[in-house]
Amino acid sequence: MANIVKRRFYPRDLYDLDRFMDRFFDMNAEPWGSQPLGFPLDVIEKDGEFLVRADAAGFDPELLEITYDNNTLSIKGEIREENKEEPEGKYHVQERRVGTFYRSVSLPGRIEQTGISAETENGILTVHLPKKPEAQPKRIEIKPKSVQVVDQGK
Repeated sequence: MANIVKRRFYPRDLYDLDRFMDRFFDMNAEPWGSQPLGFPLDVIEKDGEFLVRADAAGFDPELLEITYDNNTLSIKGEIREENKEEPEGKYHVQERRVGTFYRSVSLPGRIEQTGISAETENGILTVHLPKKPEAQPKRIEIKPKSVQVVDQGK
């Protein structure tokens, strides 16, 4: 005889908590899931800039908010649930997430804030953070003062 498990409807914000608790007590699951909460990103340091690349597939670029403050880059995005005119049917697997996602990362070094730019291409958000030119020691040239020789003997 088959066991029937009755699933109750949970509001969207509790869905992730329910999934987290299921994974937490499942010994066969990957520890803490396979992806960080939010979205994955890479930070790359080049000679003149830092590059931050983030998976932004599904995000509307108009709903992405990028801020830089006190050496911390913050990216906030929102994926809205699609408008559904009619019921789609019974879900057997529902992994696509909707809602607001947030990531922040501290960057080493000093950033030239006026030069920060961002673009998206094929679902990848790239943020360019140019480095401030570091204060280099300046060599100060010593100029000899011209000396006039006065002949007093003649």
